[in-house]
Amino acid sequence: MRQVLGAAKRLFGRNKPEDVYERGLKAYERGQHKSAFDLWLAAARDGHVEAQYRIGRLYDLGEGVLRNAVDAVGWYVQAAEQGNRDAQVRLAEMYYYGSGGAKGAIPSDAVLEMLFPNGLKIEQNYEEALRWARAAAEQGAVVAQAMLGYMYASGFGITPDYQEAEIWYRRAAEQGSAPAQLGLGTLLAGGYGGAPDPETAHGWFQKAAEQGNAMAWYYLGSQYTAGLGVEKDSEKAMECYRKSAEAGTAAAQRALGMLYARGLGVPRSIEQAETWLRKAAVQGDAEAMILLGELHSRGDGVQPNLFEAAIWYRGAAELGNRRAQHIIAQMYLNGQGVPKDDLEAARWYERAAGQGDPQAQLRIGAFYAEGRGVDRDYGRALDWFRRAAEQGNPDAGYNIALLHNLGLGVPRSTVDAIDWYRRAAEQGSMLAQFRLGAIYAAGDGVPQDYTEGVKWSLMAAEQGHALAQVNLGRFCMQGLGMAPDYEQAERWFTAAVQQNEAGAMTALGELFGIWRPEKDAERAEYWLNRGADAGDARAKPLLAKLREQQQKTA
Repeated sequence: MRQVLGAAKRLFGRNKPEDVYERGLKAYERGQHKSAFDLWLAAARDGHVEAQYRIGRLYDLGEGVLRNAVDAVGWYVQAAEQGNRDAQVRLAEMYYYGSGGAKGAIPSDAVLEMLFPNGLKIEQNYEEALRWARAAAEQGAVVAQAMLGYMYASGFGITPDYQEAEIWYRRAAEQGSAPAQLGLGTLLAGGYGGAPDPETAHGWFQKAAEQGNAMAWYYLGSQYTAGLGVEKDSEKAMECYRKSAEAGTAAAQRALGMLYARGLGVPRSIEQAETWLRKAAVQGDAEAMILLGELHSRGDGVQPNLFEAAIWYRGAAELGNRRAQHIIAQMYLNGQGVPKDDLEAARWYERAAGQGDPQAQLRIGAFYAEGRGVDRDYGRALDWFRRAAEQGNPDAGYNIALLHNLGLGVPRSTVDAIDWYRRAAEQGSMLAQFRLGAIYAAGDGVPQDYTEGVKWSLMAAEQGHALAQVNLGRFCMQGLGMAPDYEQAERWFTAAVQQNEAGAMTALGELFGIWRPEKDAERAEYWLNRGADAGDARAKPLLAKLREQQQKTA
């Protein structure tokens, strides 16, 4: 009889999915996660949408079962396709950020493959994230609306659409979402999709800040610092930055450190500046690391410590900051705070160069040309020089001209060399201007043209190139490419002498003893003697010639 009743119960008295779900809910509330899982699994298999979401959640959190993002997504999808808003939100998040297994899990391990046949990891999929975020947002999920705004604003995986971003941010912001209020304020302050509106942005930042959003306090501080949408107020900026910094925002900690360093809104305190910058730096803020490096390099209010500075510069360099990479390379090159090491210098210059730093490109190109810290490779040198030249670096263009002139890494070509000298000279390279002036004066690969020689030599001389000053003085003295001008000749020779240029000393002797109509034998002999003492080979023969002339006229 009992068997008959049991069979009848199975046929006519089967528990409804809703009842099973409720029993699972009570078990969960008692902390009996495994019992909850078993009950919800039965209801979920019968199509109960909330049970499907709950099973996904258990897999997501690892409650009652081994944590597994893949199985979580499988159940979330079933619930989401039936319109469960919470499942749609979580799917959007998981696909947007990606989700892996538990720490230490190795998917290739045979045991794990047996336990998790469907895998452990959810790869990022922006298309799926957008699909589910929109589905939840259209059902009124505020979190999804804020997320949708962020996706359209950031453009990760999709084309940025600031108008669409503002629509969704505004919907969520008006319902009190602090992240959406922050996002909407950012759009308005930056003028994305329209004219900047810092005043309205300030209102939204304020709303988000009042809800405890630390980044909103940082943006408010930035507005008060710069006077954007509000009156500039260092004290209010300090107050906002402090609230954000104390909540752990690295950018605010950096800003607070800078205010202490400059004494804006607070009494100047290098100690406080160092403390707040260090807090930001240990969170991985590369700019804070650079500021700490500068603080310890110059010793502004603290004992200079190049070793400490190098630690912070290297930390920022390791994070990919190209400015820090350039600085630490320079420190290794000169042995400042670190052992002198051309190999390390070359490594960091090349990393900065790879990020587009034109000065680093110039430097690493020179390293390859010289074989310094790397194997000599004129081809690679030329490549780095070209990259720097394309960014307008005139010294790189000059170096390319030298390689063409000498046939290093490229076939020797005077035509190409002159072309590059001209490009570099037009961009302001003093060395290229000097070289071009000399080329035209000598007619080396071009028709001799003293007018062009004067033009380029003058540019280099005005930048302080001593040999260009000597050449220009000679053009003035001898009337080459211009009318003779002895006063200008003396001026340029004297400028070169101030740089201890021996040839300029000899040239002054020539000017006073040979070229000027009014000779001054005493001054001529003085400068020729100085030229000879300085090692100029032309000075002694000219001095002998001058003395011979003096004897003839005596």
